[in-house]
Amino acid sequence: MKPNNPKPSDPWAYLTLLLRYRPRSIAEARQRMAQQGYDSTITKDTIDQAIATGLLDDAGFAKLWIRDRMWHHPLSRAAIAQELRQKGIDPELVAATLQAEYPAVQEVELATGLAETRMRNSLGINPDKRRNRLISLLERRGFSRGVVYQVVTAVEKEFERAED
Repeated sequence: MKPNNPKPSDPWAYLTLLLRYRPRSIAEARQRMAQQGYDSTITKDTIDQAIATGLLDDAGFAKLWIRDRMWHHPLSRAAIAQELRQKGIDPELVAATLQAEYPAVQEVELATGLAETRMRNSLGINPDKRRNRLISLLERRGFSRGVVYQVVTAVEKEFERAED
């Protein structure tokens, strides 16, 4: 909804409207309702009803968020964990969901796939410049220096063998 619009009279209608745009964490839904000026008691009752009916579920939201990030905008486990904590998800739930959905071993595979794609798209570029761009990309996505250098070294070796 646009900020200029008057507050919808039905808090349930407003919450379901929010959820039509994209899934939300409980904290996000609470925050958006407060921004609309709903009374804290009404907000709590509406959120409780949404939780009871399954419309709001932090565990399901975290799982969906992780899967989306892995497949559509690859990020490191640390970056995804930070995003989820910013969305109000309990850190213990974040850790458990990450372990189940995005194990540490898979982080290297995801970074490697991202690096290989970028490498294929930049084969005509000076090797030093290409390496720096690849390192920069992986660091921006939140991968640790250890993972970055492991992946960059492996991908460069693989592409050197392919060029020979």
